Amino acid sequence: MDLTGLGSIADLASGIIDKIWPDPTKAAEAKAALLQAQQAGAFKAMDQDFQLALEQVKANAAEAAQPGFHFRDGAGWVCVIAFASNFILRPLVTWGSSLAGHPVDLPQLDVSQLTPMLLGLLGLGGMHMYEQVKK
Repeated sequence: MDLTGLGSIADLASGIIDKIWPDPTKAAEAKAALLQAQQAGAFKAMDQDFQLALEQVKANAAEAAQPGFHFRDGAGWVCVIAFASNFILRPLVTWGSSLAGHPVDLPQLDVSQLTPMLLGLLGLGGMHMYEQVKK
């Protein structure tokens, strides 16, 4: 399995090693050194990716520790208020005002743009809960 993306280069180098060192033991030693160098590069790249992910987790934790509303909180409340006013408040006001003899018809909100945002926030929240439960 080639983790570094340099597999074809390593294959080429292995072929060159066979031509430079006709002695099978010397060629095997050179190939082992080549494989070790290739794996060290792969592990270095994986360690760099891990360190980057770790720094992102630290940044997320620092942001979450800040008091007050965050972007997701505000966006979530906008969706909740819009859906509540559209599907709970509006029908209740229309029904109550018509019973009182003074019909009021509140405008219906276009929730076509809020729905993807709400579903995205719910999906992120579900993924976060899954990660917390999995720990």
